[in-house]
Amino acid sequence: MFSMKLTLSYVGYLKLDGVKNGETVEVPDGSTAIDVMTRFGIPTHHQRHVTVFVNEEERRGHIELEDGDDLTLVIQVGGG
Repeated sequence: MFSMKLTLSYVGYLKLDGVKNGETVEVPDGSTAIDVMTRFGIPTHHQRHVTVFVNEEERRGHIELEDGDDLTLVIQVGGG
């Protein structure tokens, strides 16, 4: 049952399955950022390279999200 709404944004080379950048999504109560990443197709082995921001504050992926949160996912890119 979906009962919580979030605004989901992502930047960089990140592409999520079935959601446009900045779109409002519904997720189950008690979802974490990791749950959201998994739901929208980010493989587990890539999740460690994603920096999570909740309401513009950097957070850990295991943080439990709340209704109305703004979740932003930023992939870490390196190179030279």
